[in-house]
Amino acid sequence: MKSIAFIHRSPFPNGGAEKVTIDLASWLIERGWRIYVIVKTIDERLPEWIKNSDRISIIPYNSLSHKQLARFIVELSHLHRFDAIAIQGLWLRRIDIIREQQSAPIIYCNHGVPLWQAIKKIRLCGLVRSRTAKLPILGHAIGWLSYRASDFFRYRTINIYKMIYKNCDVMTQLCDAYTHAMAKVLEVSDDNHLVTMYNAQPPAPIDYTTEKRREVIYVGRLSYEDKRVDRLLDIWHRVERRFPDWRLRIVGEGRERANLEAQASRLKLKRVEFCGATASPYEYYNTASILCLTSTFEGWGLVLTESQQAGVVPIAFACSEGVAEILSPSWENGVLIEPFDIDAYAAALARLMSEDELRKQIAVNCREAVKRYDLEHVGRSWEELIASLKK
Repeated sequence: MKSIAFIHRSPFPNGGAEKVTIDLASWLIERGWRIYVIVKTIDERLPEWIKNSDRISIIPYNSLSHKQLARFIVELSHLHRFDAIAIQGLWLRRIDIIREQQSAPIIYCNHGVPLWQAIKKIRLCGLVRSRTAKLPILGHAIGWLSYRASDFFRYRTINIYKMIYKNCDVMTQLCDAYTHAMAKVLEVSDDNHLVTMYNAQPPAPIDYTTEKRREVIYVGRLSYEDKRVDRLLDIWHRVERRFPDWRLRIVGEGRERANLEAQASRLKLKRVEFCGATASPYEYYNTASILCLTSTFEGWGLVLTESQQAGVVPIAFACSEGVAEILSPSWENGVLIEPFDIDAYAAALARLMSEDELRKQIAVNCREAVKRYDLEHVGRSWEELIASLKK
């Protein structure tokens, strides 16, 4: 029986990378694979089918150091004879130990924009500069230090990428644009060592209705650094009074929830519902007409393909090549807005809300466009990749 190990750093399941593993694992199991998922901790929201399956094992490693985790993976590889090891975005600094001490090919999967690990920190440095710029003397000092910190984060991230590239058999990126960008970052030719591997969209879990309600939804983590749901509330403030029969539902949880609720109260928004986290967002996709994403950056945005599959029209800032690829052409497979033009976003949202026939036609297009990321196609690409590495 063929086997593969997926390595994660977060509680499992916790986010997009974990969902990618779950979806791919479900397909591989049907193809006769044995799945091992090595995770930091196990979340209570683990799907029931995983708990009840004898073909998938979830193995927690808790608080191991990088070296200890590498040695643990080597032991498991010898024990279970992995045919491949897929590292799902984890910066495993002792990947060299895995490379040297076992024979299974190593696939490193980058689940974001190239350099996304540095981008988050660089944006935080920029925020610090903007908030301290007017302080006498101290503001200049903080500004200089933040610029130096930005350079440090970028160079450090590039060096880690180069180390990972040296010690894995292949690095996957989410779209062709990211593959080309990563080749430039690493200063290497864009050869077979760098490949594009889409995040798969599994079959619809329910039979989605085409009779949608007048609902706009956000689905995702409530965080400021990347998701910026505060922008969505500002946008909704601009359109809410014009559309009294529409409502906004925010599906998700995170550190920013209290701030967002306070913002909604301050703006006196009447039809905003904070729905909390859910392991099954499909009921929200089933009834909604429009999905809004107002992130500063997104590597891929699984909610975009999920909404397309459900016939929910997605609208987002064109903050990355991944988002642009999913929603292009704009106004056919979704709507792309120039980053980060709040007024243009509000105008586009108002147009979608007011033009029923346009919205319905885009929804039809979305259901067709998302077939590009079909789980069957992506799963076979994984099998072909692993087979090529085993030769």
